[in-house]
Amino acid sequence: MTVRRCVVLGDVVDSRNLDDREDVRETLEAAVAAATDAAGDAIVAPFAVLKGVDEVGGVLDEPGAVVPALRALVEHLHPIELRVGLAWGAVDVAPDADAVAAMDGPAFHRADECLQAAAADDRYVRVSLADVPDVFAAVLGDQLDLLSLWTSTWTPRQRSFVTAYRDADTMTAVADAFDVSVQMVSKTLDRTRAATVYAVEDTLEAAFAAVGGDDTW
Repeated sequence: MTVRRCVVLGDVVDSRNLDDREDVRETLEAAVAAATDAAGDAIVAPFAVLKGVDEVGGVLDEPGAVVPALRALVEHLHPIELRVGLAWGAVDVAPDADAVAAMDGPAFHRADECLQAAAADDRYVRVSLADVPDVFAAVLGDQLDLLSLWTSTWTPRQRSFVTAYRDADTMTAVADAFDVSVQMVSKTLDRTRAATVYAVEDTLEAAFAAVGGDDTW
């Protein structure tokens, strides 16, 4: 049986130069668990660490959930950097398996090719989307890449504020949680362009969801 799946493969950047590989593995385990939770009902095979502290992967039944899943991965790994190859396409070996390692198919090969291309071009993300014109797939991939590039410049504290404010009702709630002033929270959100980041994430999530819909491109 052949079905369409969204395959996400990630590779830790410069993993050989990381000092404490055991700590890194624990961080990776927490990150893949968070990504699985973020993807929700779209999960087919939960995100998992695939090779030591080098690679992670997960499989979704629709591409819309890839945006919150990748966000969770990046937030939990920061400042460790991750390159990602993402492919929406056919999986014809154990497409309903609950383990990434048990699956295979063209989407896996395309995701791996995207991952290699990202590394060769020194980029964070490359994307392949079945039945979508290459130029549109490239635009979505480049938007994810630019988002990753921008957020990679944040300090851990800045990322904590942006993450907290995404789910908080007010800046006051964030300020109370971190025992800082509302003014500090406001300045941090302004410097990080948090509002723009949230908006771009929402647009990307809607765009990837449309890729998995019934509309003809």
